[in-house]
Amino acid sequence: MATDKHIVLVPMIMWGHTRPMCTFAARIVKLRPAMLVTMFVSEGFYERAKAEIALEFQSGQEHLQSRITLIRLTRATSPWDSATYEADFLDTWANFSSGQPLCGYEANGNPRQVDPSERDRFAAAVIDIFAIGAFDTFRKIKETTGLKVYSWFPAALTCMFKWFGTDIIPTVREYASRTGVSFDVAAHEVLVVPKGELVDSPCLPKMYDYEYHPQAAFTSVEFTGHTVVHVNRVLRETDGLVTIDAADYITPRTSEAVRTWFGERPVYFAGPLVSPVRASPDAFAKPEAASIKRFLDDRMASHGAKSVMLISFGSMFWPTNAAKVGAVLNVLMEKNVPFILSRPTSAAQIPEDVTTKLAECENVYIANWVPQQLVLSHPATGWCLTHAGLNSTFECIFASVPMITWPIDADQPPNVINLTDELKVAYELLEGRDGYGLGMIHRTGVTPRGTISAVEDELRDVLVRAFGADGLAKRARLHELKAKLQKAWEVGGPAREGVETLLDGM
Repeated sequence: MATDKHIVLVPMIMWGHTRPMCTFAARIVKLRPAMLVTMFVSEGFYERAKAEIALEFQSGQEHLQSRITLIRLTRATSPWDSATYEADFLDTWANFSSGQPLCGYEANGNPRQVDPSERDRFAAAVIDIFAIGAFDTFRKIKETTGLKVYSWFPAALTCMFKWFGTDIIPTVREYASRTGVSFDVAAHEVLVVPKGELVDSPCLPKMYDYEYHPQAAFTSVEFTGHTVVHVNRVLRETDGLVTIDAADYITPRTSEAVRTWFGERPVYFAGPLVSPVRASPDAFAKPEAASIKRFLDDRMASHGAKSVMLISFGSMFWPTNAAKVGAVLNVLMEKNVPFILSRPTSAAQIPEDVTTKLAECENVYIANWVPQQLVLSHPATGWCLTHAGLNSTFECIFASVPMITWPIDADQPPNVINLTDELKVAYELLEGRDGYGLGMIHRTGVTPRGTISAVEDELRDVLVRAFGADGLAKRARLHELKAKLQKAWEVGGPAREGVETLLDGM
C-alpha cells in the first residue's frame, strides 16, 4: 500500500460544509479504489458522516469504505466555535508530525491508525476555505514535499467576489488604527456592515451591499476577523479550487469570471454532491423519521400529492424577526397547507401565541431534526420553504421539489437570484427581509414595506401562484434542470471528468 495515493480532507465544523465532503470522499474511492482518504470530522458529526458515506456505496461496494479513515475532533461542540475546532485540528496534526499516529475509524466503523510514516506520502489535501490554520499548515508541508493543497468551496460560487474577491486586510488594519477598535471589529465594519453602496459582481446584477444581508448582519464579529477576511489570501495561494457548485447550475458568466480570477490554476466543479441512493425506503426506520413518514402518508390521503410544504432553514440559520416567522406559519395554517417545520435549536424563535396554534393544528409537524432528503422524496411533498443554502437547493432539485426562498445571509441571497431570475424555478419572500435588509432592491427598484401584513399578503399571493399554473411551469423547468444536473457525475459529465482530472494530477 506504500504507493497508494493518500488524500487528506479537512472540512470546517459546519454540517453544510462536512456533508458534501463525505459524499466527495466516497466518490474519490469509487473512482480510484486504490486511493486512501483521511478525513477530519467534528465528534458531533461523526455518526452522521459515517451514514452519509455509507449511502454512496451500493451492494458489492461496501469494502471501499475501508479506504476512508475518519479522525474525530472532540473539543468544539458548536458550529460557531470554529476557533476551538481548528485549534483541535492543529494540535492533532502537530502530534502526528512529532510521531504519534492518527487514531480513527474506517468509514465502516473498524478502528484504524494512520501511521506517521504515511505523512510524507500524502498526495494532496483539500482544505475548507474557512480552515485558515489547516491551510497554512499544509502549505508548509508543500514546501518540502510534492503535496498539492486545494481549497474546498462549500457554497454557491456567485458569492465569491463579494465576500472573498478582494484583499481587504490593509483596509481593515487602517480602519482599526484610525478608530482604535480591534481588528475583528474593524473587519466586521469593513466587510459586513452595509453602507448603502452598490456592489458590482461579474456573477450578478448590481446590488446594494445590504441586499447581501437581507436579515441584517448574521456573520459574527469574531468569525469575520478570525476567518472570513483571510479567505482571499487562501484563494490567492491555493493550488486550485474544488467547489460543491455545479458547472451546469451556475451561469456561464459566473464560471468564466471564477476561472479568470484563478488564472492558470484549476477550478473543479464537483457538484452536485447529492447521493442518488439517499432516500432508501429503510431510512424511515428511525423513530422520528417513522413518525414523519406517518404524517406524510396521512397528508397524502387527506390532501393529495404535492400538498405538503417542508420548511427548513438548515442547521445554522433562522429568520431574525420572529413575528414574521409567525405570520408565515399563520398564513399556511389559514390556507390549510400542511407543513413540516424543522426547528433545530431553541434559537429558532416562534411567537408564543403561534406556538400554541401550531400545537393544536393536525396539519403541522414540528421536529428538531428532519430527514430532509427523505421528506423531499415523498410524493406528498410539493414545495420547500428554504433559506436556499446550496446543499438544500440541490436536494430540492434532485427531488423535483420547487422552492419558496427566504434567504438569510452568506451565499444564500446570490443563490436566490440564480434560482428566481435566471433559472425561474423558485419564488423569494421579499417582505421577509429585516433591519437594513429592507432597503430598496436595486434590480427592481422596489422597496419592501416590511410590515407583518405585507408578509402575509405576499405569501398569500405566492401560494396562489405556486399551487396554480405558474407553479406548474416552475416545476417543469425544475425537471429540465434536474435532468441536466443528473448527468454531472455520469461518464463524461463535468463533475466526474473534473474530479478524475484532479485525482490523476495528484
